[in-house]
Order: sequence, then structure tokens, then C-alpha cells
Amino acid sequence: MQQPTPAPSSAPGSPEPQHAEEVVYSAPPQNVGSAPFHILVGLFEKLQNERKPERRRKLLDAWFNHWREEIGYDLYPVLRLILPQKDRERAVYGLKEKNLAKTYIKLIPLGMKDHDAVRLLNWKKPTERETTSGDFPTVLYEVVSKRSSVIEGSLSIEDLNDILDEISKNMGHQDAQSRILQRVYNRSTPEEQRWIVRIILKDMVISVKETTVFSVFHPDAQDLFNTCSDLKKVAWELWDPSRRLNAEDKTVQLFRAFAPMLCKRPTRKIEESVKEMQGRSFIIEEKLDGERIQLHKRGNEYWYCSRKGKDYTYLYGKHVGTGSLTPFIDAAFDSRVDEIILDGEMLVWDPVTERNLPFGTLKTAALDKSKKELNPRPCFKVFDLLYLNGLSLIQKSCKFRKRNLRACLSEIKGRIEFIQEFEGKTAKDVREKMEEVMAARGEGLILKHPDSEYVLNGRNKDWVKVKPEYMDNMGETVDVLVVAGNYGSRRRSGGVSTLICAVLDDRHAYDDEDEPKYSSFVRIGSGLSYADYVWIREKPWKIWDPKSSPSFLQTAKKSHEDKGDVYLEPEHSFILKVKAAEIVPSDQYHIGFTMRFPRALMIRDDLSVADCMTASAVLESMRSEKKRKMEDDIGKTRKKRKTVKKPTVMHEFRSKDLKNIEAESDLFEGMKFMVASDPKSRTGDQDKKELLKVIKTHGGTFAQTAARQQEVLVVYGGATTPYDLSLLIKKGTHDIIRPQWLLDSVAAGELMPFKKRYFFFATPDRVETDEYNEDEDEDAEVSEMDVEEDREEVPPEPKPKSEEPEETDPSLADWFKVDEKEIRKAPAQIDSETESDNDSDNGDVNQQEDDDWFAIKPTDAGAASAITRDLSQVDLASTPETMQTAENDQDVKMGEHDEAMEYDQEHIFKHLCFYVDTPEDARKNGMATKSKHEKDIARSFTEVSKLIVDHGGRLVELDEPKLTHIVLDKRDDSRRLELMKRTSKPKRRHLVISEFVTACVEEDTLLDEDEFAP
Repeated sequence: MQQPTPAPSSAPGSPEPQHAEEVVYSAPPQNVGSAPFHILVGLFEKLQNERKPERRRKLLDAWFNHWREEIGYDLYPVLRLILPQKDRERAVYGLKEKNLAKTYIKLIPLGMKDHDAVRLLNWKKPTERETTSGDFPTVLYEVVSKRSSVIEGSLSIEDLNDILDEISKNMGHQDAQSRILQRVYNRSTPEEQRWIVRIILKDMVISVKETTVFSVFHPDAQDLFNTCSDLKKVAWELWDPSRRLNAEDKTVQLFRAFAPMLCKRPTRKIEESVKEMQGRSFIIEEKLDGERIQLHKRGNEYWYCSRKGKDYTYLYGKHVGTGSLTPFIDAAFDSRVDEIILDGEMLVWDPVTERNLPFGTLKTAALDKSKKELNPRPCFKVFDLLYLNGLSLIQKSCKFRKRNLRACLSEIKGRIEFIQEFEGKTAKDVREKMEEVMAARGEGLILKHPDSEYVLNGRNKDWVKVKPEYMDNMGETVDVLVVAGNYGSRRRSGGVSTLICAVLDDRHAYDDEDEPKYSSFVRIGSGLSYADYVWIREKPWKIWDPKSSPSFLQTAKKSHEDKGDVYLEPEHSFILKVKAAEIVPSDQYHIGFTMRFPRALMIRDDLSVADCMTASAVLESMRSEKKRKMEDDIGKTRKKRKTVKKPTVMHEFRSKDLKNIEAESDLFEGMKFMVASDPKSRTGDQDKKELLKVIKTHGGTFAQTAARQQEVLVVYGGATTPYDLSLLIKKGTHDIIRPQWLLDSVAAGELMPFKKRYFFFATPDRVETDEYNEDEDEDAEVSEMDVEEDREEVPPEPKPKSEEPEETDPSLADWFKVDEKEIRKAPAQIDSETESDNDSDNGDVNQQEDDDWFAIKPTDAGAASAITRDLSQVDLASTPETMQTAENDQDVKMGEHDEAMEYDQEHIFKHLCFYVDTPEDARKNGMATKSKHEKDIARSFTEVSKLIVDHGGRLVELDEPKLTHIVLDKRDDSRRLELMKRTSKPKRRHLVISEFVTACVEEDTLLDEDEFAP
């Protein structure tokens, strides 16, 4: 399968991309001087070491506020250093790790054979003396710290921005850049240089992404950035924290690069994706292998930019006289269209073969100036209309936008076309279209709700991506986090060979300040190439303590399968795309399930830790699979007598038997309470019952839920936040008081004032009351004591390093005075895009993980196991007997026997069954053969068949139920569609060319079949 290449960008000497309009900024009041850069370094260090997301937010807030007090309201100089990847004004430096290494070797200076010079050039490789590797800024810091005599840096934040501007302007001029970096070396400490290099590489590693920085800077900052992708505009227009944007400021504008709407991640089954459409007819579009582009037009003026805001007008044409696309599409627009913004995908169309070419050929086609009629050329596939003649349409329905789109322009084949779309209503409709897409070697489908609005930078259930591997008979594919590894032996000796992977445990309530927990899930020993292992072994692995698992990882109590020789901290780890035959129950892993015949498909370096699959997604996949099998079995078996299980109420919401309790006073008369029990307390249920008695004894009433009853006062005394309460807190509609208020009121014989100390959570209206803020200092102290008392029931956990007292430089103290009052909450995060779209010339730098993954409540292994046991018992109990015993095609399992779970690392094809499409076998199965290479193909297949058998595989007939692979010769794939049809039931088989077999043998592992599709 063709892999995406970096998006086209202007090489040195290419015309400078021009905006259609000059941006006009409303400047904030001028700053008074600047601050030393070492103060910002202090912030970076604290953010990097702080593991609690809310604490990181408070650190940022305190720092920003102090800047406003001491320097001024213009934070643009700071924001462009914290978010260098979002700074459009100096998008590229032309400096990567190798160039920086060579420059530093000269300016230190070092001999080319000097040990440290070699170490800088080979920064990825660990040595016996220095184990630090894989992070160039850290390696550079260690080299520079041995030689630098600078004890206190003299660069200010303003100085550094000027220097970075100079480096950017001198891109491609190595001597000039070396002279500039010499000034950096002479004026900054090794620690400061480490962070300066991180800024240049746009690899900050501070565990804070743009959404957090923007939300702390200003509540409307993210909305404004979504409409313009311009950091300077955000910093200057929103310099006043009290100023709020109007609705029209948060929509698309002509000639401004907005952040486009994205698709929700594929769900595990097509039925689940269809369910998101809420029973309505929906739009089905083909997913294209191109580059997301937005086209802006006013009169004869055109402007093109990418999803990340990169200007490509120089490629496609600013007006009808220039570019590889604009001159050919100008006539497509209706004469009534003056201003328009279109969203679509840029592809390469080959007029000779009349098909789209791989994405990697886009720049070549766009730069082709020969203008020959039969040469490949850019073709813009349009799927959305967002702006028309001065009116933003993003709040109109998808159906409305598409209808008007077709009235605005006409297709010009091979230049500008509408994306193909169909109407669907059922999973069957999607499957039929997916069959067509797969037969045509397509990427997949997009399902869109007809009533969906266009959400800038949004990803919701209204747009759902469906890939071929997510059809229910294609096996299970997941994105998991590598957490540990075991050393290999024999051919795989010399380092980590087997990887232990985990999923994010999101099954319980959590606090914002808790470290995320991961549940062990699967071991991977197949699918990675030698080159992959070279990269993996360079990671900063840590030795596993057999007596204690890493604090972030939850493992099975009575198993060695999920224990490693070494482990990786999440921030240093990576996401692995894994495919398996199925997910099955297992007590060898903490989550209670594992994957059968798992193998790695690829290292997802385009994803961050935040994109790891969750435990709840695994459990939901199991439920959906069992439900689907049950539904499939209906009609295949004789009708059974139905037994209706009596519906039960969850334990938490069962009413307590309080009939015999009589009211003794009217203290709580007219008040209604909902009492929530503490899930962490062993006596939580009994405590709840006692509180309900107190309420009823004193004239109060109670409800089982509070969701739709505004007058209800919620009572809760735990230290953690249960899931149902976290939902209430997010809505901000209900006060949550501690039991102490009830007890103190009863003791005093009157209702106590609603002071701050009595609240677990207070609504914004409550916080504004005088009663709430009365005796604030005293209340804060009491509240702290209450929390400590509640926490005595929670088993103590190891304290993270960030909680230890830190010695702060006195000169920095004022910058980190954190106001403990609640600061603005970050907006709900969207998932990261699953596709690579590297617009930046520094695009190979991994993006930092989002804060949201820090906000997961750790659960103990016992609780997790209990959930798994409950799920297994309920599902098995509700499974029809026919499902558990019937032996139909759907129950055919991969492997030489049903108990087999993993691939054999020595015999890589063991458990796999191959049909080799020789001319002789084709005729035997009634299929035509037309190739003139029959003899050569037959000879080649003889060798391939021997390799299969020698490495543990089986050669079988076409009708073998356990068939897994069909091998074709690329010189004759004429039977491809016929073989797909014949073997699609009960499970879709892998069609591969014969090179798949030889490549697997050469790499000594199973590779991704998609790379060898015929």
C-alpha cells in the first residue's frame, strides 16, 4: 500500500506563499521590556515534571498573570515559544538534528572523531558509557554542559525571538545560521540551550498541548485559532482576558486558514457506526487518499491552504493566469458566485489510465509546467460548501450545504469534481458500498449525518470513518500503548524482542489530578521488521522490578505473561497498531481479555499517547460481538422458548427500606436530597443508609437520581469523584454538599449556613453568594481536614516525584505563585486525527500527548477483575445455548487447534493456511487463465509453496474453512475479484501477491498484508 509522503512545501528558491489579504492586527498595549529566558525555562521544567494536569494549568495561569502584571498584556512573544509548532511567522528553520549536530561540533569546537562529536551525530544510539539516547536536546545538553562556562544566561525572551527570526530568515545559509547559534552558545546556559533546541525542533515535551495553553490564556482562544490558524492574531485580539468574542468572530472567514472538521474514529463494527446516524438515512462518501485542502475564492482571486494552515496558492494558482489548477477550474463556478469557500481533497488524476494516482505524486504533478494534455494533474474533489457570498454556512445542515454546493459550480473532469456520494440507511448498505470500494482498491468510507453542522476543528459522531478492516469479518484492529518488553533469544537476541501492550483504564471515576492507569492487554512478538526493532531498542527502557510493577501499569495478579524484563514510561512510549483474529477472555492480563494471534501492523508515530485504545472500548467490542453472534444465530437454529429475565435496578439506585422511620422534626422539611455512596469505602452502602435515616427523621425527602430535578441537593462524602457525579459537575447544575452539613444542622437544631467548607462541589451561582464565602480562611482549613479524613479509607499510593517539595529559585518565586482557586477549565478535548498530515518542515517531530490522558482515575486490580468477571458471567448467562454449542461457519477459528493463541516465532507461518492460485488450481476450480507467463508463474509458485511449508504453513484447497491467505502472482491477478467473492464467507481472507511470502521469510516475521495487496 502506498504510504503518504510529507505534504508539498516550497523548497528554497520556490516562490514565497502569499496570503490573499494582508492580515491586520489590533495590537495590545506595548510591553514594558521583557523577561529573562531562564524564567520561561523554569516554567518548562515545572510543566515537564508535573504529572497532574490541573496543577500544570495553574502553573501556566500563574505565569501568564505575572507576565501581565510585570511586563504587559502582549503574550505573543511567550506563546510562540511555548507553541512553536503553531507559529506561522517563522514556520521553518531548515535545521534538523543532523544539521544542529554538525553546527555544534564546529562552534564548540570538537574534532570529527571526538567521542562527543560521534555521539551528537549518532544521537539515537546508546553507548556503554552513556545510556541517554533517542532525545537529541538531552544528548546535546550533556555534551555542552561539559564545556560551557556560562553559569547565568543573558538572553531575554525578546532576544531569543529575535535570534529565532534571524535563523528562520537565513534558512539554507548554514554559515549564517552557525554564527547566530554561536551567540546562543556564548550567552546561554546548557539547560537553556536544551530548550532553545527543542523550540527549533518543535519538540517541547512539556505534556501540554495547544488546547490547554489556549484555554488558560483566554476562554475564546481556541475558537479564534480554529477560524484563522494564526497565533499572533489570537494573542493580540484576545490580550484582554475580560473581552469575549461574538458568534460571528468564531466562524470561517474568507482568506483565513480555519481548522477543518474531522471524522470520528472508526468504531469496531459497522453496525455501531450506523447506530450513530440515529435511524436516519445518511450520506455515504468514499474516503480518498489525497490531501485535505480548503479553497477560498473572491472574484478572480484564489487561495489554497492545507488542513494545518499551510499556504499552497503558489502551487495551484492565485488567479487564472498562474498555477497548475486555477486556470482550469475558473470556468466551473456559476456567474452568481462572487465569494466562496470549499472543503475537499486534492488528488492526482491520470488522464491516460483515467484513475487517481498515489498521494506521493501530488507535488510532482502540481509543479509540472509542461501543461501537456495527457500528463497527470491535480484534481480537486469537493465535498463541502462553507461560505457563500458573505454568508457563513457552517451552522447549516450537511444536506443544505451539499444541495447548494451543486448549484455553485459544475464539474470539469480531471480538474474539479464532486466527491461520489450515496444514500444509506442500514449496515447492509454500507457493506455493499464497502465491497465496491475494496474491489476498486479504495481506502474506505465516510458516513455523514444529513443534519450535521460543520464543527471547526471538531470530531463528533456526525462524521464517522469506516475502514475495510473494521468490517465484522476482518478480525480485530486496535491502537495500543507499548508499556513493557521481554528480551529475545536465538535470532532475536541482543535486546527487546517481545512487546507487552496495554489499554487506558477509563472504567471508573477519576480525579483531574490522578496519574492515568493502564491495563495490560496483549503481548506482541510478530509483525515488526528488523528496522523497527532497531528503533524500538533505542528507546529509554527501564529495568522492571519483579517485586513491583510500574506505578502507571496494572497487571494480572497470578500471571507472568504481562510482566516484562524492561518497561517504558508512557511519555517515552509509542502507539502500536495491532491486528488479531479475535479478542478472547483471559486471566493472564489485567483487563481480563487478550487478543488471539496478535501481530503488529505498524508503529503509529502519527499518534500520541492520548490516542491509546481504552478499556471500555475493549469491553464494548466484546459485548457487540456477542450480541452480533446471537443475532446471527436467530433463524439458523430451531426456535427456543423465551425466558424473560426480570429487570433489575443497579445497586446504587435501589431504594432503601425506610418505611418504619417516622419524622421527629421538620428541620429539612421541603428539601429533597440525593445521597451518593462512596465507591471507595467498604461501608459506603451502610453510610448512605444512615444518612437517609437522618434525612427522613428530620422531615426531608430523597430522590434516587438528580439528573432532571433541579431542586435536589446532592450529598456525597468521598474523596474521589464517581462517574455519575462527574457528569453533574460538568453540567454545573447541582450543588454537592458533604454529609457534615446534615450532621452539623441536626446538632445545632437549625440549618447551617452553606459555607465553602461544606461543599464537595458548588455551582457558579452558589460560589457568588456571601454565605458561601463567609469565613473563607477558616473554611479552607476545615475543608482540607475533611478531605484528609475521607482519604483515610483509600489505600495510600506512592507519591509521584512532582509532589515532593521543590526548591524554587527566589528570583522565580513570584512567577509560580499558584492561586489555588478554581481557574478556567479546559474545553473538552477532541481525539487526535488518525491520519498523518505533516505540513511543517519539522513535521517528523512527534506531537506531545494531550493532558486529557492524565485525568484517568486509577483502579485497583481487584476492582478491574471484578468488572471483567461480572461482564463474562452476564454475557455467558444471557447467551443462548445454541450459540455456545452450534458449530457453524462463523465458529471456525484460526489455528491448528482452538487453544492456540499466538504465532510461532520460529515457524512464522504456523497456524496459517494458504491457497496458491496456480494456473492448474485455477482451472480445477472452474476459473479462466489468460496469462502468457503460465510456466514461469507455476515455477515461481513451486518455490513459494516450499517456503510456506518450510516455515510452518499449510497448503489447502479453496473451500477450506480455515483458509487465511490467497496467494496470487502479480503477473496475473485476473481472478482477484472472483477469488474475493468465493472466499468472503464466513471470514474475509487476505489476498496477497507472492512477494508477501518471500518478504516475511526475509524479515523473519509476518508483515502487513495490505502492503502486498494485488
